[in-house]
Amino acid sequence: MKVKSGFALGMVLAVLFASLASAEEEVYWDVFQEIKDEVFANQEVIENASWLCDVFGPRNAKSPSYRASAEWAVKKLKEYGLSNARLEPYEFGVGYVNEYISVHMMSPQYMTLLAYPATWSSGTDGRVRGQAVYINFDEISSEADLEKYRGKLQDAIVFTAPKQEVSLIIPLLEERFSDDKLDEMASVKVGPSGSDRRRGRRRREEEDRLSRQQIIDFVFGEGAAAIVRTDGRSDYGSVVVENSGYTMETRPWEKGAPPNPTELVMAAEHYNRIMRILEKDVPVEMEVELRVSFSRDDLTDHNVIAEIPGTDLAHEVVVIGAHLQANPAGTGAVDNAAGVVAAMEAMRALVAIGVKPRRTIRMGLWGAHEMGTFGNKSHVAKNFADPKTKEYKKDYDNLFAYFNMDIGTGRIRGVSVMGNEEVRSIFTEWIRPLKALGMTHIFTTGMTHEAYSEVGLPGFYFNQDRTAMDDRHAHSNMDTYERLVPEGLIQSSVVMAHFAYQAAMRDEKLPRIAPLPW
Repeated sequence: MKVKSGFALGMVLAVLFASLASAEEEVYWDVFQEIKDEVFANQEVIENASWLCDVFGPRNAKSPSYRASAEWAVKKLKEYGLSNARLEPYEFGVGYVNEYISVHMMSPQYMTLLAYPATWSSGTDGRVRGQAVYINFDEISSEADLEKYRGKLQDAIVFTAPKQEVSLIIPLLEERFSDDKLDEMASVKVGPSGSDRRRGRRRREEEDRLSRQQIIDFVFGEGAAAIVRTDGRSDYGSVVVENSGYTMETRPWEKGAPPNPTELVMAAEHYNRIMRILEKDVPVEMEVELRVSFSRDDLTDHNVIAEIPGTDLAHEVVVIGAHLQANPAGTGAVDNAAGVVAAMEAMRALVAIGVKPRRTIRMGLWGAHEMGTFGNKSHVAKNFADPKTKEYKKDYDNLFAYFNMDIGTGRIRGVSVMGNEEVRSIFTEWIRPLKALGMTHIFTTGMTHEAYSEVGLPGFYFNQDRTAMDDRHAHSNMDTYERLVPEGLIQSSVVMAHFAYQAAMRDEKLPRIAPLPW
């Protein structure tokens, strides 16, 4: 063939190299078709999602609803024919359950208020009536700033922040990422973020201020019944509820940790109404009752584990998974029943079509995720490497990869190579059968799964459509079954099954990243 230009030669070489890469990386199109047909025809993913969200509902770590959902998952996985379906114990800490909450404005007019306890919040001493009092915690810098409230907070319900701005328009979310947006996400970002500089400046500004805990100690020492805030970002009835203290610096689930204050997170519109009344010097009387329970005797929590045994490389393991634990304000649908049921469906479909993978395919449904990925980290420490003891376990070299689905229900649109460019050509081939289902991109950067990356193991997140990534849903009271996208659940199940099988059948393991220095 006569080449007329350097550009043409480059094109020829690109096609040649692409052909060589394609020839080297086997793609199991026939098995992909079987997976797709099985999931499309016989999927249980949508019904399973209803069980998790509607029947079991909130699934906070160690709660009765979490244990019931875990036992249900084990039973289903055994019915599907998986091997070694079991609860895997690990030490977590103190469990927490919101048993009852009732919050009302009694005067100047009656109103039922939409509020939830911050997770691990203490309860009230029965039903309490008290006055709403506003103390902007951000404006308290010294003990002198608190003196004017001394003797005035008995049974008070203390509002701790200014009114939250509420948008007049509900922004419409696109149904899915556009090709242009996906291309932008796949491009390499250049330049520092500046976040470290900002973080250092904030620390210097806060050094001379009273800590939040010191303010809380004063408020409750004066007899306050509860503190109240909004979540700072949600409106139109959505309430995002995080752990008590509004920071991961506190670890209230640890044995022996001091009790957290009684802390409520209120819908912005209800919070703002009370604040506007107080601005008019009109007293607001409230009634609050919060009943909670803590499980302090047994610190054990559980993951759910199940497997498809391998054949000639059975000692090597491919892991797929999602977190079963969910923040308890809603029912943990988008975050992360979606990932759980997709992983379960992927395993069901692989067993149903009778695959005989070379490597063992393991599925993990993880506990205590929102507290710092406890469940997944415990599995890594037990089986692969323990960053605390700096000990490599016997199966460290046998883990092929971990593929994770978290916070979303839209179609999976891509997966990140996490900076490991050697993986790009492999994943590029793997996604070829998936392009008609909407998975089209390989991203350069993205979330790394800390449980695996901190010990130098490959752990990958799938990237889903933005409808699933709406911040108003995750961790909120509106994270319910209605937020799930059925077509996304079905497509995600196919993607996870396909990736698991491709990984389980590959001759060589994926290139590894260097572990963090110990």
